[in-house]
Amino acid sequence: MSRILLSAVVVFFCFTLAGGNGYAREQKSRYVTLWYADREVLDEFNDNLRLNRKLRNSMRKKNVVTIADEVLAKADIIIEKVQIVLDMFPNKYHVRLVLLSNPDDVAAVYKKRYDKRVDYIAYYSLSEKTIYISADDASLRVLAHEVGHSVVDHFFKVRPPYNIHELMAQFAEKHVTD
Repeated sequence: MSRILLSAVVVFFCFTLAGGNGYAREQKSRYVTLWYADREVLDEFNDNLRLNRKLRNSMRKKNVVTIADEVLAKADIIIEKVQIVLDMFPNKYHVRLVLLSNPDDVAAVYKKRYDKRVDYIAYYSLSEKTIYISADDASLRVLAHEVGHSVVDHFFKVRPPYNIHELMAQFAEKHVTD
């Protein structure tokens, strides 16, 4: 699937899941392209994504003006920490982060993409290089885990087996949240 078609599909999902109100945003940072359907989803995600003390100290160095700036800064900090924890620094690392309202929206996107029912609150799509996450269930732990999958995916030329992928994501989750 071409990148243009993939981008169009993601925009379509954002519009559809937002109730068709025609509002979707895309903003970029060093490591992240952030997609969200509306301001409420962004606010909910930001409120639920609480950094620990060590990571909050890193926020002081960031230029934060808007809520989107704050979310992007938090995401970049988490990505940098995951890369340090895993000792993996992929070249030209960039990931799409799609904020969805709730787990039902995450399940709907997964069902549409893979034709399988799941009850995930977040997942990383290897083929799309995209993290889908429920704003209602967002947390440092959940995002660090999905970023772990993303960093591992970007780092290796040949993907490790799923069990190894999962162990590395769990390792990142544990050591970022300590």
